[in-house]
Amino acid sequence: MAITDDFLNGRDTISTKDATISLKINGNIYKMIECNKFTAKLEKNKEDVQTLGSHWKRKKTTSVEGTGTLGGYLINAHWLKYGIPYTQNGGDLYFDATLTIHDPTSRADKQVIHLSNVNLDDIPIADFEADDGVMEWESDFTFEGVNLVEG
Repeated sequence: MAITDDFLNGRDTISTKDATISLKINGNIYKMIECNKFTAKLEKNKEDVQTLGSHWKRKKTTSVEGTGTLGGYLINAHWLKYGIPYTQNGGDLYFDATLTIHDPTSRADKQVIHLSNVNLDDIPIADFEADDGVMEWESDFTFEGVNLVEG
């Protein structure tokens, strides 16, 4: 449904709890039920363009890089299982991620976004302290393709 109000209605903002993510790794689909943080963005590389007769420094976009952060609760050795082969001269882990953002209270349309060739910057092994808490992990990542499937 299209939103046509003159002002933003609070109900149309998207709750951060109304998003899910699934990963496709080696042909298998994994619902990231342990995920508690996800960000992704396109970072543009811009080159300076300076011309005679103008004091303005202009910019030309020459490339784009997909970056983000993925985090969650550390509940198994899933990531380590895929990370170890690279340390033993095996292949690095690349996977696809599908994000679904849909807040049923909002009148905003559902969004489904597909990221391809996602590669984590680091692999979680363990994270614990002698206090009350649960094991969590977080890794930055890059991706090399994005597609708005629905939205």
